[in-house]
Amino acid sequence: MTEANGGPSGRKPLSVYAVLDRKDGGKPYWMKVGAAFTNRDSSLTVVLDAFPSSTNRLQIREQKFTDEARPAGGNGAPRGEEEEART
Repeated sequence: MTEANGGPSGRKPLSVYAVLDRKDGGKPYWMKVGAAFTNRDSSLTVVLDAFPSSTNRLQIREQKFTDEARPAGGNGAPRGEEEEART
C-alpha cells in the first residue's frame, strides 16, 4: 500500500469520504469529510474535518486533484476540452 500511495518519500494524501444512503433509495452520496496519510510503517493517520453522525461507513481513496485545481466548469475535463464541448 505504501508504493501505491506515493511511497515513503512521496506520502501522497488520501481523501476520506462518508458514504450516505439516500432516503429515496438512489445512489449513495459520498461526502468528503477529511484526509488520510500513509505512515512509514504503512499504517494510516486519518484526520477528519467533520464527524458523520448519520453513517458508520467511511471510504479512503486517492485524491483525484492533488497537483492542479479543478477546471472552472468543475466537470473534471481539461479546460480546452470543456470549451470544445460547449461549441
